[in-house]
Order: sequence, then structure tokens, then C-alpha cells
Amino acid sequence: MNDNPEIHSRRVARLKLVLPGIAVVLLGLLVLFSRSGDDLIQLAIFDGPDSGGGVVLRDPVMRGTTSGNVPYEISAATAHSQDTANALVNLREVNARFAPAGSAPGYVIEATAGLMNNETGLLDLRDGVTYRDDNGLVLVLIDFVYDTSRGTGRTKKPVSGTAPQGTLEAAGLQISQNPSAYIFERARLMVDPKPAQANK
Repeated sequence: MNDNPEIHSRRVARLKLVLPGIAVVLLGLLVLFSRSGDDLIQLAIFDGPDSGGGVVLRDPVMRGTTSGNVPYEISAATAHSQDTANALVNLREVNARFAPAGSAPGYVIEATAGLMNNETGLLDLRDGVTYRDDNGLVLVLIDFVYDTSRGTGRTKKPVSGTAPQGTLEAAGLQISQNPSAYIFERARLMVDPKPAQANK
């Protein structure tokens, strides 16, 4: 063990510089995942190989409501931000669940990666994006931008998927909760005759 006072002083000086920065980043991430009174936060802080020295939250869960009072829950494997203001937070293995509201079905959005903008409430999902609703609609998307405040989403890239009526393809998609609507751009629906025959 080295008891050199000079080395000890340097270590203390480094800690004084590093610890406040870590505290600010952690506080910002806590604010991000504390937007409503019933939020639940599961925390495990670690400094992994991809953390870049920043603070990483493992298994964070955010609960809140949209402007239309629709409850939602967003969880991720990790949340990481190197932005001292924590305006932008990188998420891995995202799972977002939205409860049914009125005529709008409940739905789940999953993605391999996402970027949460804490200032605008926009969740920018990419890589392995899948959208599923309670009515049996399953969509595979290249990316998806979701407004957690308004309960709306959009993509301008190709969409494919299945519905109870058959399979569909579209050049883009917009989703709204109030009123409940799916707006597909240049959509093609291939109707499956089996459900129609079963109803006869």
C-alpha cells in the first residue's frame, strides 16, 4: 500500500472533480424516470464497457400518463446519458406499454434501442421495432418516433405487418389515441379469405 501524501492528495482531488459530475448525471436520470407521482424506479448503477464513464441505470421503469390520461409504462435494460443536463438518454431493449382508453386498444412497442428526449417527451425508437395492439395488429417498423405526452407516433419508413383481416404493407404510419386512428400511407392490404369464410 502506498501512503505517499502527494499521491493521496491527487486521488482526493480527482474524486472531488468526478463525484459532482456523476451526481448531476444520476440526478438527471432520476428526474427523467420520475415524471409522475406513481413512478417506480428500479436502480442498479454500474460502469460497463459501453458506459463511456457515465452513469448507467439498469432495469429502469418509468410510469406516467399521456395528456389524454392514458397510463403507460416504459422499461429498458439500461439507460445511459453523458449529457450533463440529461436531456438525451440512450435506452437499450425498450418495452413500452400503453393501456386501453375508450375505443383505443392497449398496445406494446418494443425496440432494441431508443433515444429519450427528456425536454420534448419524444421517444425515438430504432432497430427491431415491433408494435402490437390488443386487437391483433402486429407491425414491424424500421424506426418509430413516439410522443409520450400526446400518445401519438409516426414513421416515414416502410411498415409491414399482420392484422386479423390479413397482411399489410405501407410506406409510412401515423398513430393517434384521441381520436383512435391508424393512418397508413400508400397501404396495401392482402385480405385473408379464411376469417371471412368463418363468419358465414
